Amino acid sequence: MTESSFALAMNSGTAALHSAYFAVGVGPGTEVIVPSYTWHASATPVLQCGAIPVFCDIDPQTLTMDVDDMSRRITERTRAICVVHTWGNPAELDRILTVARAHGLAVVEDCSHAHGARYGVKPVGSWGDVGCFSLHASKPVAGGEGGVAVTDDPVLFDRMLLLGHVGRLGAGQAASTFQPDDVDLGVKYRPHLFAIHLARSQLKRLPAENARRARLWALIRKELDGASSLTPVQTLPMSERGGYYRFVVEHVGDRGAAGTDEVVRVARSRGVPVTVEPYGRNLVHTSWVFSTLDRVQLGGGCFDATRPLEENMWTTPLPVCEDIGPRLIAFDQLTYLASERFVARSARELCRAAGG
Repeated sequence: MTESSFALAMNSGTAALHSAYFAVGVGPGTEVIVPSYTWHASATPVLQCGAIPVFCDIDPQTLTMDVDDMSRRITERTRAICVVHTWGNPAELDRILTVARAHGLAVVEDCSHAHGARYGVKPVGSWGDVGCFSLHASKPVAGGEGGVAVTDDPVLFDRMLLLGHVGRLGAGQAASTFQPDDVDLGVKYRPHLFAIHLARSQLKRLPAENARRARLWALIRKELDGASSLTPVQTLPMSERGGYYRFVVEHVGDRGAAGTDEVVRVARSRGVPVTVEPYGRNLVHTSWVFSTLDRVQLGGGCFDATRPLEENMWTTPLPVCEDIGPRLIAFDQLTYLASERFVARSARELCRAAGG
């Protein structure tokens, strides 16, 4: 999935992200910029580090990080940028890396949807300082539950090892960064052996699975070509999607959630396996955890103790996310049982449900 020098297996993609943030120095008094249109685990591990996630908007064509909006949100507190390759669609990594390097910021790639995706000449996950993959049961490479963090930096590898891998710090370091006894920081992020064996067996079929999903997505796009009310998510010219996870289209007809809900209802009544896309209806920056929950009173360190409560809360609107999110429609994950004929018919019926 990547060409990085070091890989550390973990018990979830969330654990991989937490370890990556820890390794690059995210802590109290710092911020991590992350797109709001993502699964919440891109952002919640920032809280575990005692830092603040700063949410940015998305590009309306690709649904990945808007680099201009990201750049505007950089402050003296920013420590890292989390790049999410949503639905296996690579973000604009060259521009993101240029901005990050100019400001001395770490880049963590959330590749949970993007197994086997490439940006330019390199796989996603190998562009930033750390790349994080999920091996959840729903992912193209699955271990039931699990995760992997990859990096070219042996010191970052050792720091991730220190956080969550009991018993491996003495002999498992890549750079001998620490001179430990038999105690580490005690977060038990090791995966189950069965999960790793299962994921390794599935890794062998990833190229064929990505090729199959690419054919299905091409069929959907072909059926939607010229549709007045449905627009498929776009991919940057220098990118190659991987993993896909879900096939997502934007309903651009009757504006708002109600019109999209009706399209989904009609399509499902005709046997089309589509749903209202959940991320768009549950944008992370609007969650109570980030906007109203008094995490300071809870204790446990899931807040930035260097800043007052109001600065730990998110109140800023993100107009693109909030406009597009409620109008997104997702094809359910299409298994091996989904024939190309069925997928093409489903796309046609979705067009009819949306009014052409």
